[in-house]
Amino acid sequence: MEEKRIFIFTGYYGSGKTEVATNFALKIRKKNKKVAIADMDVVNPYFRVREKREMLNDNDIKVIAPPKRIDNVDLPVLTAQLNGILDQDNYKVVLDLGGDDLGTTPLGSIKTKLKIEKYELSVVVNINRPFTEDEKGINKMIRMVENVGGLKVDSLISNTHLKEETSKEMIIRGAEIVKEVANNRELTFKMITIPNFLNSEKFISSLRKKFNTKVMELGLIYKTPWSFS
Repeated sequence: MEEKRIFIFTGYYGSGKTEVATNFALKIRKKNKKVAIADMDVVNPYFRVREKREMLNDNDIKVIAPPKRIDNVDLPVLTAQLNGILDQDNYKVVLDLGGDDLGTTPLGSIKTKLKIEKYELSVVVNINRPFTEDEKGINKMIRMVENVGGLKVDSLISNTHLKEETSKEMIIRGAEIVKEVANNRELTFKMITIPNFLNSEKFISSLRKKFNTKVMELGLIYKTPWSFS
């Protein structure tokens, strides 16, 4: 299904990159027996892969994260377990990485484990967030990720949303901006995401035709502590 073996997702707070990474892991698990997801986000206190450990394990996805006893401590996930998984060619590995200079720092510590033909580094973009509302902001983030992490960004993902208030028009506008940046920087426009409540064959087909890229439906897995619905 995917030629690459290691998929790295990064994005600013509010981009939804953890949602994208988790949904992506669930998707590739359908065609791959061994899938692992690593929680490398040392910044975000709310949306963390480790919080969905049980659900992911139930789907036969291995979760690499700090032990439960220190779940609330912001530590880079740079364990022997992660290094071991990265060395196993039979595993597809998803890395959920923080999106600012602090969050991207752990990437530099594992880059010697990554071979260029085996990994893909994707920036998840939500144009409704303050620092990636336009081409200038998105380009600035790409440069930051590459400078701090020490790896080249390969692709962009359009994940423009406002949670349950997301509209089709919003998704289209976000995709237009992200595709323009991808084209200008000669990056792959990897995919457009849509929340499952907007899923329809007609809409998905129109997005694929207009933007010539994949469309991934997202189950809304993560909620903030103040969400009650």
